Amino acid sequence: MRQLIAIIRKEFLVLTRDLHGLLLLFIMPIIFITVMSLAMQEDFAERAGAQIEVLVHDEAKDEKSLRLIDLIDKNTAFKLLRSRHNDIENERTLVSEDRYRFLLTIDEKFTEQLSPEIEENPSAVVLVTVAPSASKQNEMIFRSVVLEAIARVRLEVLLEGFSGAVSSEDAENAVFGALESNTMLALDYSYENSGQRKAPTSVQQSVPAWLVFSLFFVVVPLSNTFVNERSLGTMKRIKTINVNSGLLIIGKLVPYFIINQIQVVLMLLVGVFLVPILGGGKLTLGDSPQVLALVSIGISCAALGYAMLIAVVAKTAEHATTLGGTGNIVLAAIGGIMVPTFVMPEFMQKVSALSPMNWGLEGFLDVLLRGGGVAEVLPETMALMAFGGVALILAMILFFLNDG
Repeated sequence: MRQLIAIIRKEFLVLTRDLHGLLLLFIMPIIFITVMSLAMQEDFAERAGAQIEVLVHDEAKDEKSLRLIDLIDKNTAFKLLRSRHNDIENERTLVSEDRYRFLLTIDEKFTEQLSPEIEENPSAVVLVTVAPSASKQNEMIFRSVVLEAIARVRLEVLLEGFSGAVSSEDAENAVFGALESNTMLALDYSYENSGQRKAPTSVQQSVPAWLVFSLFFVVVPLSNTFVNERSLGTMKRIKTINVNSGLLIIGKLVPYFIINQIQVVLMLLVGVFLVPILGGGKLTLGDSPQVLALVSIGISCAALGYAMLIAVVAKTAEHATTLGGTGNIVLAAIGGIMVPTFVMPEFMQKVSALSPMNWGLEGFLDVLLRGGGVAEVLPETMALMAFGGVALILAMILFFLNDG
């Protein structure tokens, strides 16, 4: 036990002398998180400037429902598309898979609910199904457009019900009756019903993404220190005092594990406090800090196992930096760190699931975005720990073969 404590103390001393490495682990992700959260918030909110595609399922198929569709279609922000299959379940599936942002369903009783006899609180006969990746802003805009169209159609029907000249009182009653049309519209969130994952906002994507990336970047200082000690003969001198090789590796990992947890706390605080001050969105941590800690531990295990494997394989410090840095960039590129997975084509989304960085990102999103608990993050956490464990075992085997 004394040997392990001594090794950990030595590693902390080495770290305090490596200011460039510490700056890399803390300053770099803070800059990435802040810049990307602010720069991309409009893109995440709008999801490109093209028209938002809306699938239409019209069960009424009469003059009034067609009038409603025509009024909504006049808004240039949305592009209404009729389904080829006229299959409501298939259409819901398409929306839940993010093929379309909204599904507009008009009930066959739509015209009936427009009747002047139903003056207050008509039934909900228009349903808007919201896709997982639809932003809250676009959802509110489309809801307003649909409500305005319903009110106009109902006003036309109410005015048609008056014979001859329309008095000011009748017109006023018709207007107020039309304004009650909000009860005719209902919203349905496809991701709540289908288990689909809702797309994050800019800050919800950037903070956990670059946090995961920074945790894996311990590979650079750890591997450099390891390679330098090996080339200077420090490893051999330590072994002459009968230090167990396993303790030597564990003692090297403990300080970096602690640094990883400090990184997690600091980067989350950046998302909660710094980004909103600079004009971006605020990161919401949810009610499960213990689950966040579990995901953080899993990512750290994977990052440290990967870092130690690179450290053992690398021959020089330059080799370690190249291997570790390039490997991190590749894992980040395919893992949804640099480009969110929900904007990737389907085959790339399958490839991204091979990256441990993607497991860590999805684990954080399960908590920060979807309100998940232990059961929801357990698959990603176990996969990360398994990855880290396998990498560490390989590193120890290679270490014993080369130096043992």
